[in-house]
Amino acid sequence: MSRENVETIARLYDEFLAKPERLASPEVLAFFDPAVEVHQSGSLLGSQGTFHGYDGLWRAAQEVFEPFRAAHWSPKRLVDAGDQVVAMVEFRAIGKESGVRVVETVAHVWTLKGGRISAWHVYFDPAEALEAMGLRE
Repeated sequence: MSRENVETIARLYDEFLAKPERLASPEVLAFFDPAVEVHQSGSLLGSQGTFHGYDGLWRAAQEVFEPFRAAHWSPKRLVDAGDQVVAMVEFRAIGKESGVRVVETVAHVWTLKGGRISAWHVYFDPAEALEAMGLRE
């Protein structure tokens, strides 16, 4: 199932997360289990905590995207880890008020069950994500 998981995550980025105009589309929910858990890094743009279900997914997204316009994630590398996929991702955005461009490399760890995302861990430090998965650069 791991190859399919990588393909699912690649599609998610391609169709939604890398396209700022598509991020709020309700169609994105098809990728997620209704009981999804989102774990935000405390150091990621002031957003922190664990969010549950579709409502939690939207709240987590609002915390990250509220201060920005044209925010999106572009994967640089996807690592197959069985039921999980580790993504090294470039986050790009422009501050709504400041106009400052933000470019950061972060990591996402996706857990999939039955072809749908059951958990999404966001790490500000990609090395920390790899370490949490027992992987190395």
